[in-house]
Amino acid sequence: SPPSEVVVGRALSDGMRRLFADLGGDGTLLRGGTRRGISLDDALAGKEFVLLYASAHWCGPCRQFTPQLANYYKAMNPQTAGGSGEGGSAVEVVFLSADHDEGSFLSYFSSMPWLAVPYDSDARESLMGFIRVSGIPRLCVLDGKTGRILEDNAVGKPLDVGRW
Repeated sequence: SPPSEVVVGRALSDGMRRLFADLGGDGTLLRGGTRRGISLDDALAGKEFVLLYASAHWCGPCRQFTPQLANYYKAMNPQTAGGSGEGGSAVEVVFLSADHDEGSFLSYFSSMPWLAVPYDSDARESLMGFIRVSGIPRLCVLDGKTGRILEDNAVGKPLDVGRW
């Protein structure tokens, strides 16, 4: 008989689960361009890198950087370019809004292909504190297995998984 196929399950690491603990409840993130939810496990399990992106619609430099990040994201996640929000890429981006109200957050997020922490979630503030946001835009690269910060702020630097 032929050899059995090995199936490796994707599981969210304890380190990443701790970072997103303040999501509470079922731990749901929002899918890019929509208001539909995706579980934290489905969104981030098996990702090699998680990029936390702190930005706001009112920030000029953010509005300049966001399209660059979106192009990179779509190149790394070709299956999500149409907005499916899931895929086998090693990289996932999670938006942390610095907008002043939920309407501005939703308007800005509607143009993004990646995930977001809901505006009213305590996790948004705790994650922004974890990556020490003092100015925006800020793109912090995390190890997807441990949650350890690999790149403090990748804005203005080459977006290259080989570097991290």
